[in-house]
Amino acid sequence: MAQTLKILMILHMPWHRDLGGSRVQLELADEFRAMGHEVQKFDYNDAFPEENSSFLQRLTRPSFASKAKAFVQANAHRFDIIDAHQGNLPFSKQELGIKGLLVARSVGLYAFYEEFAKQEKIKWPPKRKKTLIGNWLRSWLSRKEISDCLPSLQNCDVINVPNQDEQAYVRDVLGMGEKCFVFPFGLSPKRQQAFAQAVQPAAVRLASKQVVFIGTWGARKGARDFAEIMMRTKAKVPDARFLFLGTAFSSEAIFADLDMPACDWIEIVPRFAGEELPKLLSKATVGAFPSYIEGFGFAVLEKLACGLPTVAYNVPGPREMLHHFDDDLMVTAGDSEQFSNQIIKLLTLDEVSYSQLSQQCIEVARIFSWSQIAKDTLDVYRKFLGV
Repeated sequence: MAQTLKILMILHMPWHRDLGGSRVQLELADEFRAMGHEVQKFDYNDAFPEENSSFLQRLTRPSFASKAKAFVQANAHRFDIIDAHQGNLPFSKQELGIKGLLVARSVGLYAFYEEFAKQEKIKWPPKRKKTLIGNWLRSWLSRKEISDCLPSLQNCDVINVPNQDEQAYVRDVLGMGEKCFVFPFGLSPKRQQAFAQAVQPAAVRLASKQVVFIGTWGARKGARDFAEIMMRTKAKVPDARFLFLGTAFSSEAIFADLDMPACDWIEIVPRFAGEELPKLLSKATVGAFPSYIEGFGFAVLEKLACGLPTVAYNVPGPREMLHHFDDDLMVTAGDSEQFSNQIIKLLTLDEVSYSQLSQQCIEVARIFSWSQIAKDTLDVYRKFLGV
């Protein structure tokens, strides 16, 4: 019988299933426990239990890394594996007192996000003074966290990344390929089934003409491109409708950002519970995800699991899933015209072609199973542990 492993998950965000960054470790923890292993966590709320801290307190309090370091130094002896987000433990194993395996986990490699942030400032410079100040403060707060990322990768035993592009960067640029492994994100069988049961007949979905986006509203997710995408799509498919889910901003804020008046063909749902998503997607026709950079892209995976052909920019993360399709569902990042043309093509498919493509979406989504990903992950961890 395989040895029971004691695993500690560390993350600088709340341990919450509806947050993409923490959802990865949370759902892996479910799988590890189902395999008979013990899993504990140390998250943002454990480090900073005071819920209503002021902005000044947030500016002056210790870093998450220092809190995580103290916790690990006191508890490392209890665990075989410590699986921490990049930047959370930028210290040597000796300093931390770790005898077992130290993993640095990426859910989106810091270097890729830094590069997008630089390009964003050039392509979409903020116009308002308030925005400039807010961006500067956020940049100042994140600078230390970013500087901790490289040493956390250097000091760990294993680097866990979600896509091939990140592995290539770690190998070719950082020179740490021998300890870097790709483990994509996945869905549980229960979640896969919930999406599959929500699939509507092709005739219903094609009649709906609804394009759906899931994600927080922001430039990285394609917010600056959507006005053109929608206008180009409406010009060729006048009855097309758009649904924005999980924007975290109100309808008023998003219409203002789009510089468009409120209209009945755009629906905005700022927040929703995870279990509501299959129903929300059930009558949609096409997925749209013009994100410029992702670790993986739950928004793409879940739309595929619901049988929704999804158009995305050809960037790290989404391409891990969309390269499985013969028809090109990926377009050049920033090419709103090409993106719109692909959406129009999907909205105007015949029922047979749409039904076949929808079924292929479901089959591709099934490749990404948490139970298999968890087994593969522990196989690598055990190899490095020598157990």
